[in-house]
Amino acid sequence: MDTVHLPSHDHPVVRHVSPADTLNWLKAGWRDLKKAPADAGFYGAAFVLMGFFLVFYFEEAPQVVITLMALFLLVGPFLAIGLYDIARQIEIFHGNRVNLAQSLVAWRANIPSFTLYAALLAVLVFGWFRVSLLIFALFYETSAPTLSILVSEAFSPEHLAFLIAYFGVGLLFALLVFAVSAVSIPMMLDKEIDAISAMVFSVQAVYKNLMTMLCWAAIIVALTAVGFASYFVGLLLVVPLIGLSTWHAYRAMITYER
Repeated sequence: MDTVHLPSHDHPVVRHVSPADTLNWLKAGWRDLKKAPADAGFYGAAFVLMGFFLVFYFEEAPQVVITLMALFLLVGPFLAIGLYDIARQIEIFHGNRVNLAQSLVAWRANIPSFTLYAALLAVLVFGWFRVSLLIFALFYETSAPTLSILVSEAFSPEHLAFLIAYFGVGLLFALLVFAVSAVSIPMMLDKEIDAISAMVFSVQAVYKNLMTMLCWAAIIVALTAVGFASYFVGLLLVVPLIGLSTWHAYRAMITYER
C-alpha cells in the first residue's frame, strides 16, 4: 500500500486567521467532498450507524444515551483521522487519486503520538462520563426520566436546573477537548511530532485565534446539531464536511519554517 509524506520542515509556526476564513475552510472541505464523495461518505455513514445504534440500544436510558452523544462530539476529531488523510491525499495528488484503505490505517503514520493522544482522550472521556452520571444522580435520586420526557419537557422548571448544570459542565469538557484537538490530530498525521507538542501547538492556535476558533466551534456545533436533529441522517454529509474542512483549518493556522 502506498504511503504519502509531505516535505519535512523543522519548526511549526502558528499563524493568525480571521473569522471570515472559516467559510473558506468549509468551501475547501466541500470541494474535497465532491472529489471523493464515496470515500468521505463512508465515514459519514459510519457515524450515522453509530447514532442509530445509540438511540436504539439506549432508548430507555437517557443518562447513558445523552452522555454517549456528548462523547460522540468529544472523540469526533480522533475518529476523523481517516477524513484528514483523505483531504491530505487530495492535496498531494490534486484529487486524482484517493485510497480509502490507506485512510483507514492512517493512524499508523505516527503510532506513538496517536496512542498517547488516545490515552489522554480516554481519561477526559471517562471523566466526563463519571461527572455526567453524577449530575443525573444528584437531580434524579430515584429514577431518571425517559429520553422522550426530557425532550418534551426540556425547558420546564422541573428540568431547567439539570439542563444548566449538565450542559454547563459538558461545555467545559468540550472546550478543553476542542482546544487540545483543533489542529493536533491533523498535525500528528502530517508530521512526526509527539502528542504533547501537537496539543500545545493546538492550544496556542486556539489562543492566538480565539474569536476565529470560537466561530469555528460554533459552526461545528451547529452543523452537528443539524445532523442530530435529522435523526442522524444529516451526519452522512455533515461529518465528512467537518472533517475535510478541519484539515484546511490546520493548513491555514500552522506553517513550517526551516
